[in-house]
Amino acid sequence: MSRLVNLYPRAWRARYGDELEELATARPLGLGGAVDLMLGALDAHRHPELVDPTLVAVAVHEPVSRRRYEDLRVARRLGQGTFVGAVLLVIAPIVALNGPVVLDGDGAYRDGMAAVPFMLAAMTLLSGGLLGQLIRIGPGHRVARAGAILAVVCGPLWALGPWLVALWALALAGLVVFAVGAWRARNLSGAAMLAIVTPGVVSIAIVAVGIQAQADRLHFVNLFAVAILALIPIWLAIGATLLPLPEVQGDPGPAVESNREGSTV
Repeated sequence: MSRLVNLYPRAWRARYGDELEELATARPLGLGGAVDLMLGALDAHRHPELVDPTLVAVAVHEPVSRRRYEDLRVARRLGQGTFVGAVLLVIAPIVALNGPVVLDGDGAYRDGMAAVPFMLAAMTLLSGGLLGQLIRIGPGHRVARAGAILAVVCGPLWALGPWLVALWALALAGLVVFAVGAWRARNLSGAAMLAIVTPGVVSIAIVAVGIQAQADRLHFVNLFAVAILALIPIWLAIGATLLPLPEVQGDPGPAVESNREGSTV
């Protein structure tokens, strides 16, 4: 732990090092926390003028207004939907790979159109999760919002025509832009950012290898199925980051509520 803290600038360590050590002693940070610390150290060196404890992505949920809390509850429901989308994302390639083989003038290909409803539902649920992310991050943050909107538009359109690889690549590019933008704005932890960016990059690389190797249509479908399965962590990360809810400002708590209910006029 102390080695990770030593990655930070001296001024940062002097101000926040002891607090972070105490936090880590009380509750181990784990792999995700270690990644956040390293990414936070990088950000602290890039912006030495900002001596801010949020650079280590320690989750501190300040109380919010009742209206904001209700908005976050809606975002949470949208996030829960992405878990269903992840299941559908597993089913879609399986259905596609079991489609009938069709012969035409250009050779053989596998008809995977039966998987389209599953892919469309999965992409729609991911789009809902991204809208939940926009609710969570609030106004501003134009880079993150632009990336999310690009993915929301291109993802479902691609699902309707899975052969339109350009739309698929644009949707993944939007997800990467959103994740990096939200992380830079300190609205997404480093671990969550990597859970979105890494599968997107790996998936694009898999398809690029198939195109470069000039794989026939049957083999390309197999590669594309693997590329789609590699995206599952994105659905899970989008949903998981929407689950935590903050406290409400001025919430009297259960004890006070009980007193009120028991009082008489």
